[in-house]
Amino acid sequence: PSIFLFEWSPRNAIMSDEERIDSGGEDDGVDETKIRVSFVLAKSIRHDRSSLELPSEPMAVPATIRKKGLSAVVNHLLDRKVPTDGENSPDSDDDSDEEERLPAIPFDFLLNDRLLRLPLDSAARKEGLSTEHALELQYFPARLPPRREDESETLPDWITSMSFCSGSKNDEGVLFTGGADGAIRSFFSHDGRLQPVVTASCHTSPIKCLSTIQQSDANTLVATGSLDQTLITHTCKGGAMKLHALYSGGHTNSIGSVAMKNDGGETLMSSGDWDGGLSLWRIPGVSAESNDENATALTKKSKGNRGSANSSSVAKLQEVKPLHSIKAHSSSISGLEFGFESPTKLLTGGWDHGLKVYDTNRMDCILTLNGSRVITSLSRCSNSDVVATSSPDCAVRLWDLRTGAGESGNVKTMDKSLRQSHKGWVSSVQWSPNDPFVLASASHDGSLKVWDIRSTTPLHSVRAVKKKGEKALCLAFGHDMVYTGGSDCVVSQFACKI
Repeated sequence: PSIFLFEWSPRNAIMSDEERIDSGGEDDGVDETKIRVSFVLAKSIRHDRSSLELPSEPMAVPATIRKKGLSAVVNHLLDRKVPTDGENSPDSDDDSDEEERLPAIPFDFLLNDRLLRLPLDSAARKEGLSTEHALELQYFPARLPPRREDESETLPDWITSMSFCSGSKNDEGVLFTGGADGAIRSFFSHDGRLQPVVTASCHTSPIKCLSTIQQSDANTLVATGSLDQTLITHTCKGGAMKLHALYSGGHTNSIGSVAMKNDGGETLMSSGDWDGGLSLWRIPGVSAESNDENATALTKKSKGNRGSANSSSVAKLQEVKPLHSIKAHSSSISGLEFGFESPTKLLTGGWDHGLKVYDTNRMDCILTLNGSRVITSLSRCSNSDVVATSSPDCAVRLWDLRTGAGESGNVKTMDKSLRQSHKGWVSSVQWSPNDPFVLASASHDGSLKVWDIRSTTPLHSVRAVKKKGEKALCLAFGHDMVYTGGSDCVVSQFACKI
């Protein structure tokens, strides 16, 4: 009971641990400035709250304390082991007490909804908070860095795109990759091992973009666009991949971006090309022949390449015409996402530095934002129309496209750059499907970085490629995993619980 004191004594044993961490072991007799804080367990923690929750009574801590010191305080209050810089404690009784305690948990802290990355007093000043009253610190277990678990065998060519389809609740999901050799490959992840499933040779030039979506009949639709100016869809079910439809009449240049969404009983697809052309398609049904006026049945001979999923000599293929085709950007469209707030909203980003929002009913542009750099990829937050983009200038930027009904009636927009932590062209950015604050980025510098948008610095950075000098070109989030691919021709799997 004595641990819940309103004044935190500098001569307390745990206070000494914090001083060793934050002040390098300064003399305990120095009278430090104190700040009162209240620890509040973050609302995002839904499991085991009772084992992590602390009383919210304010207590005094050193004004210059940082994240590590605060984590030591919280572990002590939870009666867990307290991390220290020293290997052994001089007090044998304390050693025996430590052995009986639960292991320490590294914690992270939010001050005014921003991750604490400065000394407490400096962070309070930066946020404009008064220290005359107790500061509220939200705490939660810190996210562990990605850990390399497995990798595929070396593939014939670069891995240029990938997408993870989670499938049903009992399904571990499937990772689909597109290669510079024009082939789609699928992988299962089971017990931490990456297992190849099927390969389909479908394009004559490198695949530039790939998107997947799960349908109600347990079929997975896989859409790919290529440098050979073709856009096609495959169906995948039970480990078998079949050619589904060819999409023509929408593009006259290489296709660099594609996105799909389920809209009621139908599936829509958008695609963008190198010239800035944007097309919208209605994907025909999988199980039966489509009677849609934009789809006609064709009979084509499949190539029957070795290792291809298209093993039959003749395949029934549907050719689909676009619902709309427009000139959306003055240069390559590098990113597409359907909106969250409205089912008719389509978000586009391009090499012309522009980010646009289209109404898919009439393909009218309802918002244009002009940035300062080329957009190389685009990803939308899982629960809002906040968008992250990557650029060649080593930066990841955030854009808030949520429409507000404020007094002015204007759209709220934000162009916020995270700190330029990469050292090369940022090739891909992906938002976590589970946490609206977390995203990851891959770069030509060969690194994978995990970010929390409540801080401008990355949470973690790991090498995504096998050899120095190779480029990371794409990434995808899976079930507690992050996958990367690039010029090393290897799919890498990282354990990353988000």
